[in-house]
Amino acid sequence: MDLTTIILVQDSLARLRPERETAVVLFCLRLSELDPHLPEFFSGEVAGHGRQFWSVIEQWVNDLATPQFTIPAVKTLGEFHGRQGIRPFHYHAFGQALLWTLAQLQGEAFTQAVADAWTEAFYLLVGLMKEAASCTPDAPTASHTPPRPPKET
Repeated sequence: MDLTTIILVQDSLARLRPERETAVVLFCLRLSELDPHLPEFFSGEVAGHGRQFWSVIEQWVNDLATPQFTIPAVKTLGEFHGRQGIRPFHYHAFGQALLWTLAQLQGEAFTQAVADAWTEAFYLLVGLMKEAASCTPDAPTASHTPPRPPKET
């Protein structure tokens, strides 16, 4: 990731700080629309997990220029997610929800260059998490299958 990409992502996030709670709500709503089964992985309130997700994004974005400090933490989080049953395909919904939220709140400031920078940054993060999860010995091996509704009799 080059310096221009890092600056675009960091500046974009800095503009959202006053709207952090709105961002969390929009993100959670969009994530639920994209994958209604994801909340099954969250114990407690989904909004609390949305705040945790946003905090991770903020910390990681702030530290993009110093990956030697953030990579171990990101990999630890990936291992945790692997043990919780989060599968690689789930990350796609998180990325879509994040980009959608950013676009909603930033409007015209969310240019194609900013969207591309966020995409690169997010999938770098996700790649590290997936790698760590794949090395987790106690991660479930089966992919998550959403529960089926009961048959009507």
